[in-house]
Amino acid sequence: MFVQQLINGLTLGSTYALIALGLTLVLGVFNKLNIAHGDVFMFGAFTGLAAAGLGASLAVAILAGMVSAAIINVLIERFCFHPLRNSHFLAPMLSTIAFGIMLQNIATQIWGADPSRFPNVETTTQYEFGGILLSSVHVVILVVSIALMIAIDLGIHHTRMGRALRATAIDGEIAGLLGVNTGKVIFFTFLTAGALAGIAGVLTANVYSQITPHIGIRQGLIGMVAMVIGGMGNLRGAMVGGIAIGIIEILNDAYLGAGYRDLVVFSLFFGFLIVKPDGLIPQNKGARA
Repeated sequence: MFVQQLINGLTLGSTYALIALGLTLVLGVFNKLNIAHGDVFMFGAFTGLAAAGLGASLAVAILAGMVSAAIINVLIERFCFHPLRNSHFLAPMLSTIAFGIMLQNIATQIWGADPSRFPNVETTTQYEFGGILLSSVHVVILVVSIALMIAIDLGIHHTRMGRALRATAIDGEIAGLLGVNTGKVIFFTFLTAGALAGIAGVLTANVYSQITPHIGIRQGLIGMVAMVIGGMGNLRGAMVGGIAIGIIEILNDAYLGAGYRDLVVFSLFFGFLIVKPDGLIPQNKGARA
Protein backbone atom coordinates (compact mmCIF):
# COMPACT_ATOMS: atom_id res chain seq x y z
CA MET A 1 0.00 0.00 0.00
CA PHE A 2 2.70 2.49 1.01
CA VAL A 3 4.86 1.73 -2.03
CA GLN A 4 1.81 2.08 -4.28
CA GLN A 5 1.14 5.53 -2.83
CA LEU A 6 4.78 6.51 -3.36
CA ILE A 7 4.53 5.54 -7.04
CA ASN A 8 1.29 7.52 -7.39
CA GLY A 9 2.93 10.48 -5.67
CA LEU A 10 5.95 10.29 -7.94
CA THR A 11 3.66 10.36 -10.97
CA LEU A 12 1.72 13.38 -9.72
CA GLY A 13 4.88 15.08 -8.49
CA SER A 14 6.58 14.76 -11.85
CA THR A 15 3.90 16.98 -13.40
CA TYR A 16 4.32 19.49 -10.57
CA ALA A 17 8.05 19.45 -11.27
CA LEU A 18 7.42 20.50 -14.89
CA ILE A 19 5.34 23.45 -13.68
CA ALA A 20 8.01 24.45 -11.17
CA LEU A 21 10.73 24.17 -13.82
CA GLY A 22 8.94 26.68 -16.04
CA LEU A 23 8.49 29.12 -13.17
CA THR A 24 12.15 28.73 -12.19
CA LEU A 25 13.43 29.35 -15.72
CA VAL A 26 11.60 32.68 -15.92
CA LEU A 27 12.52 33.62 -12.35
CA GLY A 28 16.17 32.91 -13.09
CA VAL A 29 16.31 35.18 -16.14
CA PHE A 30 14.06 38.03 -14.95
CA ASN A 31 14.20 37.64 -11.17
CA LYS A 32 10.42 37.99 -11.36
CA LEU A 33 7.55 35.51 -11.19
CA ASN A 34 5.17 34.85 -14.04
CA ILE A 35 2.02 34.65 -11.93
CA ALA A 36 -0.02 33.67 -15.02
CA HIS A 37 2.03 30.46 -15.38
CA GLY A 38 -0.79 28.37 -13.93
CA ASP A 39 -3.20 29.82 -16.47
CA VAL A 40 -0.76 28.92 -19.25
CA PHE A 41 -0.94 25.38 -17.84
CA MET A 42 -4.75 25.59 -17.97
CA PHE A 43 -4.85 26.80 -21.57
CA GLY A 44 -2.49 24.04 -22.64
CA ALA A 45 -4.75 21.48 -20.95
CA PHE A 46 -7.83 22.83 -22.72
CA THR A 47 -6.07 22.87 -26.08
CA GLY A 48 -5.05 19.25 -25.57
CA LEU A 49 -8.63 18.42 -24.63
CA ALA A 50 -9.89 20.09 -27.81
CA ALA A 51 -7.42 18.09 -29.90
CA ALA A 52 -8.42 14.86 -28.15
CA GLY A 53 -12.08 15.70 -28.73
CA LEU A 54 -11.34 15.77 -32.46
CA GLY A 55 -9.96 12.25 -32.25
CA ALA A 56 -6.27 13.05 -31.83
CA SER A 57 -3.97 10.63 -30.04
CA LEU A 58 -2.47 11.47 -26.67
CA ALA A 59 0.84 12.35 -28.36
CA VAL A 60 -0.89 14.84 -30.67
CA ALA A 61 -2.91 16.26 -27.76
CA ILE A 62 0.32 16.79 -25.81
CA LEU A 63 1.89 18.48 -28.84
CA ALA A 64 -1.15 20.77 -29.25
CA GLY A 65 -1.08 21.74 -25.58
CA MET A 66 2.66 22.33 -25.71
CA VAL A 67 2.52 24.58 -28.78
CA SER A 68 -0.43 26.68 -27.60
CA ALA A 69 1.03 27.19 -24.13
CA ALA A 70 4.45 28.08 -25.55
CA ILE A 71 2.91 30.72 -27.82
CA ILE A 72 0.88 32.20 -24.96
CA ASN A 73 3.94 32.38 -22.75
CA VAL A 74 5.88 34.23 -25.45
CA LEU A 75 2.97 36.69 -25.65
CA ILE A 76 3.20 37.17 -21.88
CA GLU A 77 6.85 38.13 -22.26
CA ARG A 78 6.05 40.53 -25.11
CA PHE A 79 3.12 42.27 -23.40
CA CYS A 80 3.79 41.91 -19.66
CA PHE A 81 7.55 41.73 -19.14
CA HIS A 82 9.23 43.49 -22.06
CA PRO A 83 7.31 46.81 -21.97
CA LEU A 84 7.65 47.03 -18.18
CA ARG A 85 11.27 45.90 -17.82
CA ASN A 86 12.33 49.35 -16.55
CA SER A 87 9.25 49.91 -14.38
CA HIS A 88 8.77 49.15 -10.70
CA PHE A 89 9.74 45.53 -10.04
CA LEU A 90 6.13 44.65 -9.16
CA ALA A 91 4.67 46.01 -12.41
CA PRO A 92 5.44 43.00 -14.67
CA MET A 93 4.15 40.54 -12.07
CA LEU A 94 0.94 42.52 -11.55
CA SER A 95 0.43 42.63 -15.31
CA THR A 96 0.69 38.83 -15.46
CA ILE A 97 -2.16 38.61 -12.93
CA ALA A 98 -4.33 40.61 -15.33
CA PHE A 99 -3.17 38.48 -18.27
CA GLY A 100 -4.02 35.31 -16.35
CA ILE A 101 -7.54 36.57 -15.60
CA MET A 102 -7.94 37.33 -19.30
CA LEU A 103 -6.91 33.76 -20.14
CA GLN A 104 -9.44 32.39 -17.65
CA ASN A 105 -12.23 34.43 -19.23
CA ILE A 106 -11.19 33.49 -22.77
CA ALA A 107 -11.24 29.82 -21.77
CA THR A 108 -14.68 30.27 -20.21
CA GLN A 109 -16.02 31.82 -23.42
CA ILE A 110 -14.57 29.04 -25.59
CA TRP A 111 -15.09 25.93 -23.46
CA GLY A 112 -17.61 27.04 -20.84
CA ALA A 113 -17.42 27.26 -17.06
CA ASP A 114 -18.56 23.70 -16.33
CA PRO A 115 -15.90 21.07 -15.62
CA SER A 116 -14.70 19.17 -18.68
CA ARG A 117 -13.18 15.71 -18.50
CA PHE A 118 -10.38 14.59 -20.77
CA PRO A 119 -11.64 11.88 -23.17
CA ASN A 120 -10.02 8.46 -23.21
CA VAL A 121 -7.76 8.86 -26.22
CA GLU A 122 -5.73 5.70 -25.62
CA THR A 123 -6.56 2.18 -24.50
CA THR A 124 -5.37 1.98 -20.90
CA THR A 125 -3.46 -1.12 -19.88
CA GLN A 126 -2.86 -2.03 -16.24
CA TYR A 127 0.50 -3.48 -15.23
CA GLU A 128 1.18 -5.23 -11.93
CA PHE A 129 4.62 -5.56 -10.37
CA GLY A 130 4.66 -7.35 -7.03
CA GLY A 131 1.23 -6.06 -6.09
CA ILE A 132 1.92 -2.52 -7.35
CA LEU A 133 -0.51 -1.37 -10.05
CA LEU A 134 0.63 1.00 -12.76
CA SER A 135 -1.46 2.07 -15.74
CA SER A 136 -0.02 2.73 -19.17
CA VAL A 137 -1.02 6.40 -18.85
CA HIS A 138 0.93 6.69 -15.60
CA VAL A 139 3.91 5.15 -17.37
CA VAL A 140 3.60 7.77 -20.13
CA ILE A 141 3.48 10.58 -17.56
CA LEU A 142 6.55 9.28 -15.75
CA VAL A 143 8.56 8.66 -18.92
CA VAL A 144 7.69 12.00 -20.54
CA SER A 145 8.21 14.03 -17.36
CA ILE A 146 11.49 12.39 -16.38
CA ALA A 147 12.80 12.64 -19.95
CA LEU A 148 11.96 16.36 -20.04
CA MET A 149 13.61 16.99 -16.67
CA ILE A 150 16.78 15.23 -17.80
CA ALA A 151 16.74 17.10 -21.12
CA ILE A 152 16.36 20.48 -19.40
CA ASP A 153 19.14 19.73 -16.93
CA LEU A 154 21.52 18.56 -19.67
CA GLY A 155 20.56 21.44 -21.93
CA ILE A 156 21.25 24.04 -19.26
CA HIS A 157 24.71 22.63 -18.52
CA HIS A 158 25.96 21.27 -21.82
CA THR A 159 24.61 23.42 -24.65
CA ARG A 160 25.50 26.86 -25.95
CA MET A 161 21.97 28.14 -25.28
CA GLY A 162 22.11 26.75 -21.76
CA ARG A 163 25.36 28.56 -21.03
CA ALA A 164 23.89 31.76 -22.49
CA LEU A 165 20.81 31.36 -20.30
CA ARG A 166 22.91 30.91 -17.17
CA ALA A 167 25.03 33.93 -18.06
CA THR A 168 21.90 36.03 -18.59
CA ALA A 169 20.49 34.82 -15.27
CA ILE A 170 23.66 35.91 -13.44
CA ASP A 171 23.87 39.36 -15.07
CA GLY A 172 21.96 40.07 -18.26
CA GLU A 173 23.69 43.39 -18.93
CA ILE A 174 27.20 41.95 -18.71
CA ALA A 175 26.13 38.90 -20.71
CA GLY A 176 24.94 41.23 -23.47
CA LEU A 177 28.24 43.10 -23.47
CA LEU A 178 30.05 39.78 -23.83
CA GLY A 179 28.10 38.96 -26.98
CA VAL A 180 25.18 36.95 -25.62
CA ASN A 181 21.98 37.59 -27.57
CA THR A 182 19.85 38.20 -24.49
CA GLY A 183 16.71 38.78 -26.57
CA LYS A 184 17.04 35.29 -28.04
CA VAL A 185 17.69 33.85 -24.58
CA ILE A 186 14.57 35.50 -23.17
CA PHE A 187 12.46 34.25 -26.10
CA PHE A 188 13.81 30.71 -25.65
CA THR A 189 13.22 30.84 -21.89
CA PHE A 190 9.56 31.81 -22.16
CA LEU A 191 8.99 29.41 -25.05
CA THR A 192 10.44 26.51 -23.06
CA ALA A 193 8.65 27.43 -19.83
CA GLY A 194 5.33 27.64 -21.68
CA ALA A 195 5.91 24.33 -23.45
CA LEU A 196 6.61 22.63 -20.10
CA ALA A 197 3.40 24.09 -18.64
CA GLY A 198 1.36 22.93 -21.63
CA ILE A 199 2.73 19.39 -21.47
CA ALA A 200 2.08 19.28 -17.72
CA GLY A 201 -1.46 20.52 -18.31
CA VAL A 202 -2.35 17.77 -20.77
CA LEU A 203 -0.68 15.04 -18.70
CA THR A 204 -2.37 16.18 -15.49
CA ALA A 205 -5.81 16.60 -17.03
CA ASN A 206 -5.58 13.22 -18.72
CA VAL A 207 -5.40 11.38 -15.40
CA TYR A 208 -6.03 13.37 -12.28
CA SER A 209 -8.68 15.99 -12.65
CA GLN A 210 -11.50 17.61 -14.48
CA ILE A 211 -10.59 20.80 -16.30
CA THR A 212 -12.10 24.17 -15.49
CA PRO A 213 -10.92 27.64 -16.53
CA HIS A 214 -9.73 28.16 -12.95
CA ILE A 215 -7.70 24.96 -12.56
CA GLY A 216 -4.49 26.89 -13.19
CA ILE A 217 -4.79 28.98 -10.03
CA ARG A 218 -3.95 26.10 -7.70
CA GLN A 219 -1.45 24.56 -10.11
CA GLY A 220 0.47 27.83 -10.32
CA LEU A 221 0.53 28.09 -6.53
CA ILE A 222 1.74 24.48 -6.25
CA GLY A 223 4.55 25.33 -8.67
CA MET A 224 5.58 28.18 -6.38
CA VAL A 225 5.44 25.89 -3.34
CA ALA A 226 7.68 23.41 -5.16
CA MET A 227 10.15 26.19 -5.97
CA VAL A 228 10.37 27.31 -2.35
CA ILE A 229 10.69 23.79 -0.94
CA GLY A 230 13.26 22.76 -3.54
CA GLY A 231 15.22 26.01 -3.52
CA MET A 232 14.34 29.28 -5.25
CA GLY A 233 16.04 29.75 -8.62
CA ASN A 234 17.41 26.20 -8.59
CA LEU A 235 16.29 23.95 -11.45
CA ARG A 236 17.18 20.71 -9.70
CA GLY A 237 15.53 22.03 -6.57
CA ALA A 238 12.35 22.69 -8.57
CA MET A 239 12.35 19.06 -9.70
CA VAL A 240 12.88 17.78 -6.16
CA GLY A 241 10.27 20.15 -4.74
CA GLY A 242 7.65 19.17 -7.32
CA ILE A 243 8.14 15.46 -6.73
CA ALA A 244 8.12 15.98 -2.95
CA ILE A 245 4.80 17.86 -3.09
CA GLY A 246 3.23 15.14 -5.25
CA ILE A 247 4.26 12.42 -2.79
CA ILE A 248 3.10 14.48 0.20
CA GLU A 249 -0.31 15.09 -1.39
CA ILE A 250 -0.90 11.43 -2.23
CA LEU A 251 0.22 10.22 1.22
CA ASN A 252 -2.00 12.86 2.82
CA ASP A 253 -5.01 11.72 0.78
CA ALA A 254 -4.35 8.08 1.68
CA TYR A 255 -3.78 8.49 5.42
CA LEU A 256 -5.37 11.79 6.48
CA GLY A 257 -7.97 12.54 3.83
CA ALA A 258 -8.18 14.83 0.81
CA GLY A 259 -9.78 17.55 2.92
CA TYR A 260 -6.43 18.19 4.62
CA ARG A 261 -4.42 18.37 1.38
CA ASP A 262 -4.13 22.13 1.01
CA LEU A 263 -3.75 22.65 4.76
CA VAL A 264 -0.74 20.31 4.83
CA VAL A 265 0.87 21.58 1.62
CA PHE A 266 0.55 25.28 2.34
CA SER A 267 1.51 24.87 5.99
CA LEU A 268 4.68 23.22 4.72
CA PHE A 269 5.13 26.13 2.29
CA PHE A 270 4.80 28.64 5.12
CA GLY A 271 7.15 26.66 7.32
CA PHE A 272 9.88 26.55 4.69
CA LEU A 273 9.58 30.30 4.07
CA ILE A 274 10.08 30.95 7.78
CA VAL A 275 12.55 28.24 8.82
CA LYS A 276 14.45 27.27 5.67
CA PRO A 277 13.90 29.87 2.93
CA ASP A 278 16.83 28.48 0.90
CA GLY A 279 14.91 25.24 0.41
CA LEU A 280 16.17 21.67 0.34
CA ILE A 281 18.85 22.45 -2.24
CA PRO A 282 20.33 25.95 -1.80
CA GLN A 283 21.03 27.75 -5.07
CA ASN A 284 24.82 27.38 -4.89
CA LYS A 285 24.49 23.59 -4.58
CA GLY A 286 22.29 22.98 -7.59
CA ALA A 287 21.66 24.04 -11.14
CA ARG A 288 20.84 27.71 -11.21
CA ALA A 289 18.54 28.84 -13.99
